[in-house]
Amino acid sequence: SHWGPSKDCARGYVLWGMIRDVWAMSRACGWLLPSIFACGCVLALPCADAKMVMGIANGQDYQLVTTFCFTFPQPAAPGLAVPNGHIHSQTIVSSNGHKFLVLNYTELGKGLSCDEMVKRAKVIEPLSERTKEVIAYDLTLNVEPSMNQQHIAAVIARCGDTVNAEYIVEFTNPGGFWEQHFACSDQGLLQSYLWFSMAASVMAPLLFSAQRVIHRRQAHNDISAIFFTGAAFFVARIWLFTVHLLVYSRNGMGLGMLLFVAQFLDFLSTTMAMLVLMALVHGVYVTRPCVPPGSEERKVLMQVVGVFTATYLLSTLVCGFKVDSLLSPFGVLQGAGSWPYLLSRACTGIFCFNRGVKLAAEDDVQQKKPYILRFSLVAVAWLLFMPVAILFTGEDAWNHTAVAMDVANFVMFGIVLHDFWPSRFGALFSCMKPTARMHPYSEFGLAG
Repeated sequence: SHWGPSKDCARGYVLWGMIRDVWAMSRACGWLLPSIFACGCVLALPCADAKMVMGIANGQDYQLVTTFCFTFPQPAAPGLAVPNGHIHSQTIVSSNGHKFLVLNYTELGKGLSCDEMVKRAKVIEPLSERTKEVIAYDLTLNVEPSMNQQHIAAVIARCGDTVNAEYIVEFTNPGGFWEQHFACSDQGLLQSYLWFSMAASVMAPLLFSAQRVIHRRQAHNDISAIFFTGAAFFVARIWLFTVHLLVYSRNGMGLGMLLFVAQFLDFLSTTMAMLVLMALVHGVYVTRPCVPPGSEERKVLMQVVGVFTATYLLSTLVCGFKVDSLLSPFGVLQGAGSWPYLLSRACTGIFCFNRGVKLAAEDDVQQKKPYILRFSLVAVAWLLFMPVAILFTGEDAWNHTAVAMDVANFVMFGIVLHDFWPSRFGALFSCMKPTARMHPYSEFGLAG
């Protein structure tokens, strides 16, 4: 793979053919994704139930079911009581000795034994009978307002023996549609992504209009094809994650497959955006037709791109298969699984900035210096923002962190779209290499 076009530009035009087919399919299908988004909104309009988790606990003497942070509204007037929250547990056990525990989440990180964990639990509900029959338990626990903003954990324990139980657990906040099922770190995500979906709905026709005009002018190149494809994936990811949140507000679980698809689309759109910025700060099609094949510069560039792509793919897969994690539209976790990617992303941003500044200092690129410097600043700001935001914020502030990171995505795509707009496209990409398609008779000296 390489940045500039090959002798016959085959790869570039195959890629452009793919994006053209994607857009044609979108038109033929009557904008399928917006239709899915609208249907999801309609189906999710009924009121929220609760956060719900279900599964099978076995293999150890205790197992974490899930965690939750309750939020309670302020009293409507002095002296009025605040409604309680609720934990509704349905458990099936086939042996004695099981207990359903509710304790502070911080206790889990202390490496306590099962017996010590039982002693420190706020709530202990025995799940045992004298008979050997399979027993089903249905428990509803009230959570008082004194637990406001406290991170709690639900655990099934069987000290001295292995746990063997099936469970469905629901957590319900007092409040309405926007608060009832969302934990502290998730409050406000639904409202924010409804606004983001409206912004994406405005952005989509602008992208379609711009790429159609550029296509009619037969001016597309590898970089523009990658950009418009990545931007389309970004818009689709916003819509799909919003549908997931809307369904989550209805059933407390969302659509796991839809969330995984949204996170994978984020991997694709982010990687494509990085490739575009990487090419621009290297001056591909802007100051030169390609990065010289076989050069040391090209080898370093491919290594940086390879590490970025591999670490983000690994992070996305780890995030996608993690159960009961934060509500995240990104393939990123606040944990060890994502640190290689966050480190490589930060290094990639610094690499892009240094390369752009170095290129802008050359004498023969002064006419394009403003473009190079602008893309260098966009690259370093956009790529560094996520690692810095995750490093200096905790899980409790995830709702603000996720929103800020997608605001940064919108800004980045908006700035690049501004420079890729048809009226400015030719001024930016003025260093194209003659190819067999663009100048079929160039070998005879007849290229225009």
